[in-house]
Amino acid sequence: MKIALKILKGILTLFLVIVLFIVIMQKVTHNKIALGNIYIFQVASESMTPEYQVGDVIIVKKSDPSALKVGDDVTYLGRSSNLSGLVITHRIIRTRTENNIHYFTTQGTANEYEDPEINENDIYGKVIYQTVLFSFVGRLMTNIVVYYLLFIGVGVSFAYEVISSFFMKDKDENN
Repeated sequence: MKIALKILKGILTLFLVIVLFIVIMQKVTHNKIALGNIYIFQVASESMTPEYQVGDVIIVKKSDPSALKVGDDVTYLGRSSNLSGLVITHRIIRTRTENNIHYFTTQGTANEYEDPEINENDIYGKVIYQTVLFSFVGRLMTNIVVYYLLFIGVGVSFAYEVISSFFMKDKDENN
């Protein structure tokens, strides 16, 4: 039973470290790199309530632009007006294709007005999942003290697992 708990704890710690690595990598590279065509984003505004709340963590997968349709939630890089440079997650309300380039009009479900039209090159991908656990953690992490405590806690836990697995002998082995 002890061994199973150790394995489970090690797997959970490794999983959390991988997720933290992905989040940090995306922040450092400004979302230019996806692992396995997957991005992880945190919702920053109330424009998509009630579907997504501020602090929710969503999983976005690169998608073929021709497969995107009205009603899909997509994450994209804003390039015009007050959205320039912002990563936005909104719902597709209209699509069109011209010269083999796909264009999309999106709108936040809580917004009164639609966004400026974007093209397929602006889109990171389609929202495929909203994580409950990481959304809870994401909301906690909006507090900078909690953010660093969580980061340090996971790091120390992972380091302890690695050190104890490779360098410390079990008491049972010595008996």
